[in-house]
Parts: sequence; structure tokens; C-alpha cells
Amino acid sequence: MNKILVTGGAGFIGSNFVHHVLRRYPDLTLVNLDALTYAGNLGNLTGLEENPDHTFVHGSVVDSDLLGELFREHRFDAAVNFAAETHVDRSLQDTRPFLDTNLVGTQNLLDASRAGGVGRFVQISTD
Repeated sequence: MNKILVTGGAGFIGSNFVHHVLRRYPDLTLVNLDALTYAGNLGNLTGLEENPDHTFVHGSVVDSDLLGELFREHRFDAAVNFAAETHVDRSLQDTRPFLDTNLVGTQNLLDASRAGGVGRFVQISTD
């Protein structure tokens, strides 16, 4: 069985990906990591609460210790990163969350993927 880490999977695009993959590929197991900021919404994952192939983890890609634990525990075959700060007007008010999530978070995911022997890393970004 293949196991995939999906980050930002409670957001609009990420949650649609999660629902689609779980319907289309019954041999996959997903671990869904989301910080549940302004863009994440557990309501987007309605119907997956009892799905044994979906595990939700509340956390951030900025937390490299959490990522290390997840990669060691689950031995992912792939990672798909939807986690991102969006809305340019928000970045004008405060650049720090954008730098943390979009740059540091992506670097943390890349480092954890390499250390965990992940064979495929897919970066999704609107920024």
C-alpha cells in the first residue's frame, strides 16, 4: 500500500485533491497535515472522519520536529505540498507568515522527504 503525505489538505484545493484521490485510488493511504489557518477548514473534509485511509494531523510545515516524526512513523512514498500562505494583500500587511510557510515550510518538507527516502515530491503553489 502506498502512503502519501498531503500538506494543506484542509484548504479548498488540497481538500478536493484528498477527496478525489481517496475515491479514485483505494490502494492509497493519506496523512493530511494542515495548520488550519484562515485557509484551512475541517468542514472541507466532511465525510472522511471514519475513512481508515485518511488521517488528519493538525500541525504546520514550519514545525520540522513534527515533520520528522511523521516521516519516521509513516515512511511516506510521496509528499504533495498544498500548504501555503496566499492572498497578496495579506502579504503586504505581514510578510513573516509567507516567508515561514512558503519558504521555510517547503524547505522543511524537502529536507524531511530526502531524509525519509521519499520517491516523489510534488509542489503545488499559487505564489
